[in-house]
Amino acid sequence: MSGRRILIAGHGTAGRSLAEDVSSAGDSVVGYLDDRLKGVEILGTLSDVEAVVIDYDVDAVYFAIPSASGDVVRDFTSRVTRAGVELAIIPRTYRIMSRERVSVSDLTDVDVLDLVGRAPVKHDMVHARALIEGQRVLVTGAGGSIGSRIVSQLVALDPALVVCVDRSEPAIFRLGQQLGSDPRVRVEIADVQSESRVAQLMAAHAPDFVFHVAAYKHVPLMQANAVEAFNNNVWGTLNVMRQAEAHGAKRVVYVSTDKAVHPTNVMGATKRIGELIVADLGRQSTSTRFSGVRFGNVLESEGSVMQTFRQQLQSGRNLTVTHPDITRYFMTIDEAAQLVIQTATTGQNGELFVLDMGDPIRVFDLAQSLINAVNPQLSIDIVGLRPGEKMFEELSYQASSVDATTHPKIFVLTEHDDHGRGETLAWVEETLAETLQHKITDEELRARLRAFGFSALQ
Repeated sequence: MSGRRILIAGHGTAGRSLAEDVSSAGDSVVGYLDDRLKGVEILGTLSDVEAVVIDYDVDAVYFAIPSASGDVVRDFTSRVTRAGVELAIIPRTYRIMSRERVSVSDLTDVDVLDLVGRAPVKHDMVHARALIEGQRVLVTGAGGSIGSRIVSQLVALDPALVVCVDRSEPAIFRLGQQLGSDPRVRVEIADVQSESRVAQLMAAHAPDFVFHVAAYKHVPLMQANAVEAFNNNVWGTLNVMRQAEAHGAKRVVYVSTDKAVHPTNVMGATKRIGELIVADLGRQSTSTRFSGVRFGNVLESEGSVMQTFRQQLQSGRNLTVTHPDITRYFMTIDEAAQLVIQTATTGQNGELFVLDMGDPIRVFDLAQSLINAVNPQLSIDIVGLRPGEKMFEELSYQASSVDATTHPKIFVLTEHDDHGRGETLAWVEETLAETLQHKITDEELRARLRAFGFSALQ
């Protein structure tokens, strides 16, 4: 529909640029809202939007303030919703803006992060390039959402070779299609639990750097399949790390999760054991440097809450939240991939790093912001906590254990470990002797995990 009257929030570069697109499409800009600037074109502040919509017979409001905080966006979205006119909050192209409402398919993870008040951080990869350029790199779990983005970031750093390893045939096939015929990339099917296959890959490709991303991550599913979660997340990790060291890798980076802090579920416990394995191997190894990196939820990663919300929005269903006060840390896939690679440039053997995730975000607020932007007719259903789910995630066991590094967004953890040197590895090997043969049940394994020190495990 042409000839509509458009009100633009923001008289900065983004707003004025958008106005040109609006005019070229045959619509008219009645004016702007801005909290800081004055002038004849500025009809009021953001809080005046409801009155301005009425006074100037506005058909649609476009929000064009990329630097606005999440609180500002949420408040403005609510006001426009009450005014009963069309709203678009993504200042990109008029093709998107001219639709009746923002389509959920238009929302990138960057847009979603903006909604909840955290601007994505772009990282200078100069140091990473100096480290990776001309080197041979192997990535496990390369077909997954995070692993594949790490691969694409690595390829951009001009390595000699990137070996992409995953046991999912569809995932590794898709990754190969995306990467095309780049001679620096090899895709390999392999299970990290296979000692002989992992050894074969390490011998064939002789990687200088290994990024171990492969893991089972779905909390309720792993809670119901504890033995297999242990075998994959613990044995798979130990297998990859030992084979990497045996075949001369310079550095191994283990990707962990905030669910490894005070774990209440099997998935979190297995990832914490992976962190302890890193520490034990780091104390022992003189040739390979082992490190781990811990971070929270990654928007659009496989199984993430944003994926669930997107599916619900696309099908016109109410969004489901487990508890109205539950919070999580969020970051974009690009941020996570860049920072994981950056951790390989810093630190000592056996160290564990944590990424700056910003402030925790209430999931209910994320859901409400998405509803306001996409389909205000929907609502939120509270469905109750899932097995093993925590209300609040943490990035460290105590704040005093977090110290700065040379990178402003990467911190090193100096957390106390109740287990002595080599004790974790000894306990892991004793337990694996039974889990790999499926000689114990899921409940028996959970009991062992509690006895090992995870007393809060459900």
